[in-house]
Amino acid sequence: MKAVAFNGSPRREGNTYQALKLVCNELEAEGIETEIIQVGSRPIRGCLACNGCVRNRNEQCVLKDEVNE
Repeated sequence: MKAVAFNGSPRREGNTYQALKLVCNELEAEGIETEIIQVGSRPIRGCLACNGCVRNRNEQCVLKDEVNE
């Protein structure tokens, strides 16, 4: 099993990161793999419902931005 934590704070290693790290350390002590992903400094938009991914049949957003990552 793997747990993924998303840090939405713009401060890469601020309080939110420290709290996530504490949780991840406890999970890792139980044998669970963890990963913290920093997203707080990135502009994230929602889906525009253009249906380009449906037309292309590849499940990839036609807008080249953070969605496909």
